[in-house]
Amino acid sequence: MMYLQEVVLFLTACIGLSACNRVYVHPFNLFAYNKSECEKLQSLNHTIEKMFIPTPIDSKTKTEDKSLKVKTHLEKHQLGNSEMVSTLTSLINNLGFRAFKQLRGIHKSDSGLISYTNLYGSLLSFYLGALGNTSANLQTLLGFVQSGATNCSTNGLKVASGLKSIDSLLFSKDANIEALKTTCIFVSPTVFLSEDFVNDLTSSADHFYVRSVDFTDSINALNSINEFLGERLSKKSGLSSIDATSNFMYTSHIHFKGKVSKSFLIPELQHFWIEPNKKILVPMISVTGMFPFRDDTIANQIIVKISLSENDFLLLVQPTNGNTLENIESSLTLNTYSNWLNSLTNRYITLSLPKLEIESSLDIQDLLTSMQLSDLLRKKADFSKISKEDINVGKVINTVHFELEDSAADPNDVQNVQKNDKESLTVTFNNPFIAAMFEGTTKALLLIGRVGNPVHTI
Repeated sequence: MMYLQEVVLFLTACIGLSACNRVYVHPFNLFAYNKSECEKLQSLNHTIEKMFIPTPIDSKTKTEDKSLKVKTHLEKHQLGNSEMVSTLTSLINNLGFRAFKQLRGIHKSDSGLISYTNLYGSLLSFYLGALGNTSANLQTLLGFVQSGATNCSTNGLKVASGLKSIDSLLFSKDANIEALKTTCIFVSPTVFLSEDFVNDLTSSADHFYVRSVDFTDSINALNSINEFLGERLSKKSGLSSIDATSNFMYTSHIHFKGKVSKSFLIPELQHFWIEPNKKILVPMISVTGMFPFRDDTIANQIIVKISLSENDFLLLVQPTNGNTLENIESSLTLNTYSNWLNSLTNRYITLSLPKLEIESSLDIQDLLTSMQLSDLLRKKADFSKISKEDINVGKVINTVHFELEDSAADPNDVQNVQKNDKESLTVTFNNPFIAAMFEGTTKALLLIGRVGNPVHTI
């Protein structure tokens, strides 16, 4: 409880700082039920009226759960307005930043990514099915600190609407972008779910599936789940174990592939120093053009901003002059990213960077344990809005599969531009660096992490 109070103070302070030069509206008020909705909510006994029976995971039927979208409650809510989206972005980035700092202690691997929006959306999904203290604690973690005398909770569907608005900008597909979000829920055969709960989640992903599986037969369950995921996600996605005592499991997978405009693949493999005295050969991309850039000789780091689409951009930060990635990560604050972006000036650059394919998987249960919230989604949690059965949540998996590649430009055309144009500065990312991908309008983070090995899976 003491930790949640600290979270409240932390988030309240951060949101207050982000509200400069405008009338501050508490996020609880922006996303709360209106008076009539609140009165109706408080009069309900939360009895589940309609049940959803999940399809067995080994069923050969082709029925897609996404057909439930015709009934989704979320479509009754307008997508979030600009103030809602701006406030929600702050909450997402605040929680994501805390998680990223915690992950430095969980994942010691050379590469790893986390999606702030996917983490937030996953926790929001559980909030939609929670009651009592579980609902209140999730609401606090999500940043909605109750104000005033009202006892009415945050309207999760309004939050989901705002999150969908951000996702619609983040996943702005064009010639250089491929993006897909897939969410799966696996439950025991005896667990029937609330139809309202399932319908509320269907708009949260491009593909949404609910399947039943016998967790008690852990080996067959693991094989069945991995086969199911393997047919729908990237080839590297899969689980190493499951909790045989659980009856509910949640996975959410983001696949993002971006191309660097007007770039080409360097014909020969190039050196990448994964350690000061250890190098590997990797495919590298080259591109010449005007980029927002800074060579920070005080902080000993270089920063480059690369546009991937009209909205999405990538921020790369590489240590220089003996500095380390660990030093940069340990010095990160909530304001660091905006400070980096505001410090950049346009510079004509010949940029070389690795072609990337990184997949990183996180069990949110591990994250919550490291945040001293290990019981939040465990056996004592109240998820009475999900099912009439007692819900015992096992793994809650977030996976990011990120690829960055060239746009297959003609190297000869690029070389001619270099010869005929002004002299360019050569910048090469050939040792571990930080990669952060933003949506440009809201500055929401799709993902952030370290690239210690350009082709790596954890």
